[in-house]
Amino acid sequence: MTGGGGIGVRLLKLLAGEALDLAFSPDGRALAVTLKYQPHVWLWDLDSPSPHPAHLDAGGDHPTDLVFSADGRALAWHVGGLRKVYDRLTGRVVTERFALSRLADDVVHSADGSRVISRHELPDHCLIGWRAGEQGWVRAWTVSTADLSVDRLTLSSDGRLFALLARPTLGTRWWDYPLRVEVRDAATAAVRVTAEYPSNYPARLLFSPDARQLVGFKDMTLLVWPVSGDLGSLGPPQLIRNDNRKHFTAMAFHPNGRHLFATSNDTTVHVFDTQTWERRERYRWQLGNLKAVAISPDGTLAAAAGHDGDLVIWDLDV
Repeated sequence: MTGGGGIGVRLLKLLAGEALDLAFSPDGRALAVTLKYQPHVWLWDLDSPSPHPAHLDAGGDHPTDLVFSADGRALAWHVGGLRKVYDRLTGRVVTERFALSRLADDVVHSADGSRVISRHELPDHCLIGWRAGEQGWVRAWTVSTADLSVDRLTLSSDGRLFALLARPTLGTRWWDYPLRVEVRDAATAAVRVTAEYPSNYPARLLFSPDARQLVGFKDMTLLVWPVSGDLGSLGPPQLIRNDNRKHFTAMAFHPNGRHLFATSNDTTVHVFDTQTWERRERYRWQLGNLKAVAISPDGTLAAAAGHDGDLVIWDLDV
């Protein structure tokens, strides 16, 4: 298999459980999966005709934010305020802790491995930006969030920008304040642009590969904001509605940025053209409600996983 291609369609079975995250290695020859309530990361060698996954100790339940290093040697994830890094050559797992007086409540990292942002609540209430240095992670900045509730951190693939949802925490019913989207500079934490968020429920945000679009979802509607380099407002999002009443559950951009793959509780994977936002394709897999989706870095493979541990991998021609 060259560049991850030649799979056709392959069905794999995990332990029973809802998928949380999927990630392909840079060469498309390995696939990592995490499940809700499971303290493992499953790692498949896709070159094997009948692969049996390696079971890696995740260090806790709900491991998320799977990402491979650029050379494919390391696989990292976040669990319980810690960043775990598995060396595929030595088989060792190293723990990286981003903390002040306690563990972080959330940690996100860029796909290129250059940036990490940690979120801390009691007693610190802050965001901390970290950059990769020769001797490990170096703190670049700290921003107090004592007057803010922050959720759904995400970093652009190149580590230049990060986005979050926030609302003020002033008053006795602060949770009634509307959420807003903030896009910030990952090197300095300076706010670049903001926008109103059309829901009181925070859902995942995702940057396009070139960081010129920010996408989220609310129930059966995708939310699309264009992101420019100018300071100011993002404005209201473009709304892309599902063609049924089922909710969207996960998203992944094709590496060329021209297509967004979105899973849905209608058991399908929708493919949208990111210029027109018209639906270009729909993959129908008999795996129940789908909860996670990933595209290989070379764009030749896609994978989707559902709520009961089933996983499908297929060739792409988009």
